[in-house]
Amino acid sequence: MQEITVGEWTDRWFMDHVCRWNASTEGGYQNLIYRHIIPDIGKKKLSELTKENVQSFYGRLVNNGLSTRSVWCVHLLLRRALDEACRERLIEYNPAKGCEVPEGAEHETNLLRIGQIQRYLKAADEHGVLPIIYIGLTSGLRQCELFTLLWANFNVQRRFVLRGKRLLTLNEKAAALLIEEYKRHSEKPQVFINPKTGEPYQLHEFYYLHRKLLSTAHLPWVPFRDLARRCMEVGI
Repeated sequence: MQEITVGEWTDRWFMDHVCRWNASTEGGYQNLIYRHIIPDIGKKKLSELTKENVQSFYGRLVNNGLSTRSVWCVHLLLRRALDEACRERLIEYNPAKGCEVPEGAEHETNLLRIGQIQRYLKAADEHGVLPIIYIGLTSGLRQCELFTLLWANFNVQRRFVLRGKRLLTLNEKAAALLIEEYKRHSEKPQVFINPKTGEPYQLHEFYYLHRKLLSTAHLPWVPFRDLARRCMEVGI
Protein backbone atom coordinates (compact mmCIF):
# COMPACT_ATOMS: atom_id res chain seq x y z
CA MET A 1 0.00 0.00 0.00
CA GLN A 2 1.30 3.44 -0.94
CA GLU A 3 2.56 5.51 1.98
CA ILE A 4 0.59 8.60 2.91
CA THR A 5 2.18 11.97 2.16
CA VAL A 6 2.31 15.07 4.34
CA GLY A 7 -0.21 16.72 2.02
CA GLU A 8 -2.65 13.83 2.19
CA TRP A 9 -2.39 13.65 5.97
CA THR A 10 -2.83 17.39 6.61
CA ASP A 11 -5.79 17.44 4.22
CA ARG A 12 -7.38 14.48 6.02
CA TRP A 13 -6.64 16.01 9.43
CA PHE A 14 -8.27 19.30 8.38
CA MET A 15 -11.40 17.63 6.98
CA ASP A 16 -11.78 15.45 10.09
CA HIS A 17 -11.66 18.43 12.44
CA VAL A 18 -13.29 21.23 10.45
CA CYS A 19 -16.69 20.85 12.16
CA ARG A 20 -15.11 21.66 15.55
CA TRP A 21 -13.97 25.19 14.64
CA ASN A 22 -15.71 28.48 14.09
CA ALA A 23 -15.62 30.10 10.65
CA SER A 24 -12.65 32.35 11.43
CA THR A 25 -10.49 29.49 12.75
CA GLU A 26 -11.48 27.24 9.87
CA GLY A 27 -10.51 29.87 7.30
CA GLY A 28 -7.17 30.54 8.98
CA TYR A 29 -6.24 26.86 9.18
CA GLN A 30 -7.34 26.28 5.60
CA ASN A 31 -5.10 29.11 4.43
CA LEU A 32 -2.07 27.78 6.34
CA ILE A 33 -2.50 24.23 5.05
CA TYR A 34 -3.41 24.80 1.42
CA ARG A 35 -1.36 27.93 0.81
CA HIS A 36 1.83 27.03 2.68
CA ILE A 37 2.15 23.47 3.99
CA ILE A 38 0.86 21.41 1.06
CA PRO A 39 2.55 23.41 -1.75
CA ASP A 40 5.96 23.15 -0.06
CA ILE A 41 6.26 19.82 1.78
CA GLY A 42 3.00 18.18 0.74
CA LYS A 43 4.59 15.60 -1.56
CA LYS A 44 7.01 14.40 1.11
CA LYS A 45 6.15 10.99 2.57
CA LEU A 46 4.91 11.41 6.11
CA SER A 47 7.24 8.71 7.42
CA GLU A 48 10.26 10.40 5.79
CA LEU A 49 9.63 13.90 7.12
CA THR A 50 12.51 14.97 9.37
CA LYS A 51 13.20 17.81 11.73
CA GLU A 52 15.65 19.18 9.18
CA ASN A 53 12.93 19.16 6.48
CA VAL A 54 10.57 21.10 8.73
CA GLN A 55 13.26 23.57 9.81
CA SER A 56 14.16 24.23 6.17
CA PHE A 57 10.48 24.70 5.35
CA TYR A 58 10.17 27.42 7.99
CA GLY A 59 13.27 29.10 6.61
CA ARG A 60 11.77 29.20 3.12
CA LEU A 61 8.59 30.75 4.46
CA VAL A 62 10.58 33.55 6.08
CA ASN A 63 12.69 34.05 2.93
CA ASN A 64 9.49 34.34 0.90
CA GLY A 65 8.35 37.23 3.06
CA LEU A 66 6.00 35.53 5.52
CA SER A 67 5.98 37.29 8.89
CA THR A 68 7.43 35.62 11.97
CA ARG A 69 3.96 35.54 13.53
CA SER A 70 2.52 33.73 10.49
CA VAL A 71 5.36 31.20 10.47
CA TRP A 72 4.62 30.56 14.14
CA CYS A 73 1.01 29.83 13.19
CA VAL A 74 2.18 27.37 10.52
CA HIS A 75 4.48 25.72 13.07
CA LEU A 76 1.79 25.32 15.72
CA LEU A 77 -0.70 23.92 13.21
CA LEU A 78 1.79 21.48 11.68
CA ARG A 79 2.92 20.29 15.12
CA ARG A 80 -0.69 19.70 16.11
CA ALA A 81 -1.46 17.70 12.98
CA LEU A 82 1.71 15.62 13.34
CA ASP A 83 0.93 14.92 17.01
CA GLU A 84 -2.22 13.18 15.85
CA ALA A 85 -0.27 11.26 13.22
CA CYS A 86 1.85 9.96 16.09
CA ARG A 87 -1.23 8.94 18.04
CA GLU A 88 -2.47 7.00 15.02
CA ARG A 89 1.00 5.39 14.75
CA LEU A 90 1.62 6.68 11.25
CA ILE A 91 4.95 8.09 12.44
CA GLU A 92 7.08 7.31 15.49
CA TYR A 93 7.87 10.88 16.51
CA ASN A 94 6.80 14.41 15.64
CA PRO A 95 9.55 16.10 13.58
CA ALA A 96 8.05 19.55 14.20
CA LYS A 97 8.77 19.33 17.93
CA GLY A 98 11.96 21.09 18.86
CA CYS A 99 12.08 23.13 15.64
CA GLU A 100 12.82 26.82 15.99
CA VAL A 101 10.91 29.44 14.08
CA PRO A 102 13.44 31.75 12.40
CA GLU A 103 12.90 35.45 12.88
CA GLY A 104 12.64 37.41 9.68
CA ALA A 105 12.66 41.12 9.24
CA GLU A 106 9.11 42.34 9.56
CA HIS A 107 7.96 44.28 6.56
CA GLU A 108 7.45 47.96 7.21
CA THR A 109 3.80 48.82 6.81
CA ASN A 110 3.03 50.93 3.77
CA LEU A 111 1.13 54.06 4.78
CA LEU A 112 -1.25 54.69 1.91
CA ARG A 113 -2.14 58.25 0.96
CA ILE A 114 -5.76 59.40 0.86
CA GLY A 115 -5.78 59.24 -2.93
CA GLN A 116 -4.53 55.64 -2.84
CA ILE A 117 -7.20 54.67 -0.32
CA GLN A 118 -9.83 56.20 -2.59
CA ARG A 119 -8.52 54.03 -5.46
CA TYR A 120 -8.83 50.98 -3.23
CA LEU A 121 -12.44 51.88 -2.39
CA LYS A 122 -13.18 52.47 -6.08
CA ALA A 123 -11.86 48.98 -6.84
CA ALA A 124 -14.12 47.57 -4.10
CA ASP A 125 -17.10 49.36 -5.67
CA GLU A 126 -16.22 47.98 -9.11
CA HIS A 127 -16.07 44.44 -7.70
CA GLY A 128 -19.41 44.90 -5.94
CA VAL A 129 -17.99 44.53 -2.42
CA LEU A 130 -17.88 48.14 -1.22
CA PRO A 131 -20.20 47.63 1.81
CA ILE A 132 -18.08 45.02 3.60
CA ILE A 133 -14.84 46.81 2.70
CA TYR A 134 -15.94 50.32 3.68
CA ILE A 135 -17.55 49.21 6.93
CA GLY A 136 -14.55 47.01 7.72
CA LEU A 137 -12.28 50.03 7.29
CA THR A 138 -14.33 52.64 9.15
CA SER A 139 -16.43 50.97 11.86
CA GLY A 140 -13.77 49.63 14.21
CA LEU A 141 -15.08 46.07 13.85
CA ARG A 142 -12.52 43.28 14.05
CA GLN A 143 -12.42 40.98 11.03
CA CYS A 144 -14.03 38.08 12.89
CA GLU A 145 -16.81 40.46 13.98
CA LEU A 146 -17.20 41.75 10.43
CA PHE A 147 -17.75 38.26 8.97
CA THR A 148 -20.30 37.30 11.62
CA LEU A 149 -22.16 40.61 11.81
CA LEU A 150 -25.94 40.09 12.02
CA TRP A 151 -28.76 42.44 11.09
CA ALA A 152 -29.84 42.16 14.72
CA ASN A 153 -26.59 43.96 15.69
CA PHE A 154 -27.44 47.01 13.58
CA ASN A 155 -29.64 49.92 14.72
CA VAL A 156 -30.75 51.81 11.61
CA GLN A 157 -32.20 54.91 13.26
CA ARG A 158 -29.25 55.57 15.57
CA ARG A 159 -26.55 54.36 13.16
CA PHE A 160 -24.64 52.09 15.50
CA VAL A 161 -23.52 48.46 15.68
CA LEU A 162 -23.63 46.56 18.96
CA ARG A 163 -21.23 43.61 19.29
CA GLY A 164 -21.24 42.18 22.80
CA LYS A 165 -20.35 45.13 25.04
CA ARG A 166 -18.91 47.16 22.14
CA LEU A 167 -21.05 50.00 20.78
CA LEU A 168 -19.64 51.28 17.48
CA THR A 169 -21.02 54.38 15.79
CA LEU A 170 -21.22 54.34 12.00
CA ASN A 171 -20.76 57.35 9.76
CA GLU A 172 -23.54 58.34 7.39
CA LYS A 173 -22.06 56.57 4.36
CA ALA A 174 -21.52 53.31 6.28
CA ALA A 175 -25.10 53.35 7.52
CA ALA A 176 -26.42 54.01 4.00
CA LEU A 177 -24.37 51.12 2.60
CA LEU A 178 -25.78 48.79 5.27
CA ILE A 179 -29.32 49.83 4.43
CA GLU A 180 -28.71 49.11 0.74
CA GLU A 181 -27.15 45.76 1.64
CA TYR A 182 -30.24 44.88 3.68
CA LYS A 183 -32.42 45.41 0.63
CA ARG A 184 -30.34 42.85 -1.30
CA HIS A 185 -30.58 39.91 1.10
CA SER A 186 -32.75 40.70 4.10
CA GLU A 187 -33.80 37.04 4.23
CA LYS A 188 -30.41 36.03 5.64
CA PRO A 189 -29.46 36.86 9.25
CA GLN A 190 -25.87 37.72 8.30
CA VAL A 191 -25.08 41.19 6.96
CA PHE A 192 -22.27 40.30 4.53
CA ILE A 193 -22.59 37.43 2.08
CA ASN A 194 -19.91 36.28 -0.33
CA PRO A 195 -21.57 36.58 -3.77
CA LYS A 196 -19.55 33.60 -5.03
CA THR A 197 -20.70 31.17 -2.33
CA GLY A 198 -23.94 32.66 -1.05
CA GLU A 199 -22.55 32.22 2.48
CA PRO A 200 -20.76 34.51 4.98
CA TYR A 201 -17.12 35.20 4.16
CA GLN A 202 -14.39 32.89 5.39
CA LEU A 203 -11.09 34.40 6.56
CA HIS A 204 -9.10 33.09 3.59
CA GLU A 205 -11.76 34.31 1.12
CA PHE A 206 -11.58 37.82 2.55
CA TYR A 207 -7.77 37.69 2.45
CA TYR A 208 -7.78 36.94 -1.28
CA LEU A 209 -10.44 39.57 -1.90
CA HIS A 210 -8.25 42.19 -0.19
CA ARG A 211 -5.27 41.16 -2.32
CA LYS A 212 -7.37 41.39 -5.47
CA LEU A 213 -8.51 44.90 -4.61
CA LEU A 214 -4.94 46.06 -3.92
CA SER A 215 -3.87 44.59 -7.27
CA THR A 216 -6.77 46.21 -9.11
CA ALA A 217 -5.90 49.58 -7.58
CA HIS A 218 -2.15 49.05 -8.31
CA LEU A 219 -1.23 49.45 -4.65
CA PRO A 220 1.56 47.89 -2.54
CA TRP A 221 0.75 45.20 -0.01
CA VAL A 222 -0.68 46.42 3.27
CA PRO A 223 -2.58 44.22 5.77
CA PHE A 224 -6.29 45.02 5.96
CA ARG A 225 -6.11 45.78 9.69
CA ASP A 226 -3.32 48.32 9.04
CA LEU A 227 -5.33 49.87 6.23
CA ALA A 228 -8.32 50.13 8.60
CA ARG A 229 -6.14 51.85 11.19
CA ARG A 230 -4.93 54.27 8.52
CA CYS A 231 -8.51 55.04 7.43
CA MET A 232 -9.48 55.80 11.00
CA GLU A 233 -6.48 58.15 11.28
CA VAL A 234 -7.26 60.17 8.15
CA GLY A 235 -11.03 60.04 8.55
CA ILE A 236 -12.08 58.30 5.34
